[in-house]
Amino acid sequence: MSEEPDSKTEAAKLVDKKRIAICGGTLGRENRYYIRGQVVDAGITEEMREDSRWDLLTGLFAGQDKEITPFLDYGLEPVRKPILVAEIWDESETLVHQSPEIKGDDGGFFFHEFTKPLPPGKYSFRILFKRLDSYRQFTKDIAYLNQKGKSEISGSSLIGKGKLRILPENFSGYVTTSDIDQTYLATDIHSNKGKLSTLFETPQQKLPLPGMPSLYREIRLATEDSPLCFISASPHFFRRTLLSTIRSHSVETESLHLKYLEGTIKGIVEKFWDSVTHPTKFITDGILGSMERIRKFAGASFQSLFDQMSYKLTILLRDRLYLPTHSKEILIGDNTESDYLIFLLYQYILSGKMSGKELEDYLYRLNFLGRDAITRDAAKTIAELGEENRKIHGNLNSVALVLINKTQHGPDEEEMHWNVQSALPAGFDPFKEKEIHSYILTEGAPGFAVVLQDNGILDTSAVFRVVAEMAGEWMEGKVIDPSALMEWIQNLTLPGDYQEEKDLIINGLKIALDREEIT
Repeated sequence: MSEEPDSKTEAAKLVDKKRIAICGGTLGRENRYYIRGQVVDAGITEEMREDSRWDLLTGLFAGQDKEITPFLDYGLEPVRKPILVAEIWDESETLVHQSPEIKGDDGGFFFHEFTKPLPPGKYSFRILFKRLDSYRQFTKDIAYLNQKGKSEISGSSLIGKGKLRILPENFSGYVTTSDIDQTYLATDIHSNKGKLSTLFETPQQKLPLPGMPSLYREIRLATEDSPLCFISASPHFFRRTLLSTIRSHSVETESLHLKYLEGTIKGIVEKFWDSVTHPTKFITDGILGSMERIRKFAGASFQSLFDQMSYKLTILLRDRLYLPTHSKEILIGDNTESDYLIFLLYQYILSGKMSGKELEDYLYRLNFLGRDAITRDAAKTIAELGEENRKIHGNLNSVALVLINKTQHGPDEEEMHWNVQSALPAGFDPFKEKEIHSYILTEGAPGFAVVLQDNGILDTSAVFRVVAEMAGEWMEGKVIDPSALMEWIQNLTLPGDYQEEKDLIINGLKIALDREEIT
């Protein structure tokens, strides 16, 4: 007996490819801003040919936001060297500016900086595909078109959209930059099983740390719609999943930075091969000197695939170029990797206390937590970005507050203090220098909220709303009930200066429990 075809299986078959630009959003100021993204070919089913059901802001077809996983996006095909044009549209859907042609790289990534003044406000940008600058990609496309006939990759030139927010040059409010894993999301990054499972998690399966979505929302409300940016060392193919995750938590973000691992790997191979085969390197440095330099480069480059220091420091400094001079930064991270040292080094560089060749040499020699993580090229880039920032903003430390989530996977405060002091040059003490804001170590959203209240950023009612939202959420396999919530707040680790604010929250929580306002 012949088998009937499974209609669901047939419907799920990929029948074509659609060319899309995955963009996210960016943050800039009136006289300097940029757009960025990646052009890829995504496999589509017959149903997905319907253009009206594509959300070009997320790069997802209707319903995909609940099903997308990083593993599915790992298979997206980068479009080599696309030539694009970016259009900027205001909130009234009026075209206000158009870029010249933008050339993407071998990985389909594109970046374009604008210097034409743009009034403060919220905009969107549209990415139009024009043609290719890669013979290899062109022949690949032709072969595919000949095989498939009419294809989505040769359809509409509008392939993606993104959000662009422009701040006034005189903006003096807050900009919040936050890590993601173990700061915002309860990601298991400390076991191979946990790291592997993140590849297969849908947005609904990525759980936030209790209270964090509420905290981000309250900061925005209390600070007149201040921007929120995320930086994560997760690979770039997590972008659509993480954007969907953030949206599902009703959190608005201006930008999301992720690491391009394939580019890092390619750079390692090219640089290593150049170091090995270039004879002048051996003549000038000698055999022993050259071998030591190759060993250092290989070790630091390999660690850079996993470490965050070089990557995050570069992103922070690059983003600062596009922020108004007098904007104030709130930095949020955790103690599991190197966030607390990164945020201190960032301040030292902005204030001019570390600069030039001295900074470059320090970063190149830096060994933190037993790892060499900054190559000579990366150290040079960081030093150059620091110099460019000081030319624009002066020797000004824009950081107002540094919050570090205390997790069980990272060191305690005493060990963190030792790690910092042993990593910094002699004579540097961020715990005593007035111009440098040292990190405040506390537990998650409740601790963050108390510190933000003490610094005049949140009021008591906002802190209480953050704490109240935690009831009923999951934490390490358990539901947080009212009694567990009370115990958490009572045991909260905070510097002595914050005891009064902590007592206010405890008293408010007791009253709410008595009234059964928290269930």
